[in-house]
Amino acid sequence: MAEQTGQTRKWNIIAPFFDGQGDGRWLDDFIDRPDLQFRKIASPAGARGDWHHGRSKTTDLRGWLGYLRHAAAAFRGRPDGIITSFPQLAMCAGAIKRLTGRRVPIVAYNYNVGTLAPGRKRQLARWSARAIDLFVVHSPSEIAPYAAYFDLPPERFRFVPLQRGTLAQRRDEDTEAPFVLAMGSAHRDYPLLLRALAPLGLRTIIVARADEAAALGPAPGVEFRSGLSREECLELLARARLSVTPIANTTTASGQITFINAMQLGVAVIATDCPGTEGYVENGRTGLLVPPGDEVALREAIAALWSDPDRREALAQAGRAHAERYFSDQGAAQALEAITLSLGR
Repeated sequence: MAEQTGQTRKWNIIAPFFDGQGDGRWLDDFIDRPDLQFRKIASPAGARGDWHHGRSKTTDLRGWLGYLRHAAAAFRGRPDGIITSFPQLAMCAGAIKRLTGRRVPIVAYNYNVGTLAPGRKRQLARWSARAIDLFVVHSPSEIAPYAAYFDLPPERFRFVPLQRGTLAQRRDEDTEAPFVLAMGSAHRDYPLLLRALAPLGLRTIIVARADEAAALGPAPGVEFRSGLSREECLELLARARLSVTPIANTTTASGQITFINAMQLGVAVIATDCPGTEGYVENGRTGLLVPPGDEVALREAIAALWSDPDRREALAQAGRAHAERYFSDQGAAQALEAITLSLGR
């Protein structure tokens, strides 16, 4: 624990999953210092919508207005600092800071924009980003492209591994009808996965948005599921023989929640070697990594682990131990504590 200063620093936190109804436990709950106070600010009534099950890949005007209202609420009460979670809130907070001339530090946590849009969107993003004091990214590979995209020094970006809380589910593999599981809709390369699986004939479940599943079309031995709750996804993951995360995004981080959850549950992981897996999966020790777009390598990795229970179990247990040590709430909270102490006025 860092040395206490005696001066209480007050930080407001905004995140789309703070709803004011007790659904808001976060990293600040793992920081115990009398000189640091945190206040979670729920989304204004009617502004949030369903952030988790959004049907569109982009944020519409109504969504942006909701984020602006939420960001404006973070400036109330003269905080010593503001922490945002997810990029839209960070951009809105940065815009408000620039327009009002406020000097309050802003930490953009969970910063991942997925696609680095060109043109006017980039100009607006750069204008807003100049008001953000520190970006917390969840892949070391994101620092250089983000710094170049926003025209900011790399020192304004810090890598902190994405954390996941302790899961209530327990490993319960379906041994009677084993299956490969792939989950998520952000920058997944499911066409590659289907081509890799075609000759293997393995039972496979893919959990993705309904529109993505429809675009892929039917495939022998593959079952598509959509609209599952988080609990349903985790229960399905706990029963899978293998978790496969094929990632198309080779610029920024994608897919981390899926393979982190799998590692936590002790499910063997196969994923694409890309920014999303750097700093998380060690190839051959805590999981298997395959080159982007390599259909043959992906097929060989799936076939090898499917038929080798000893190797599968060794990777699964090493992955579980690694996740418990490095991807915990406590570890991320220590990093956040150090950040707030260094930036609070």
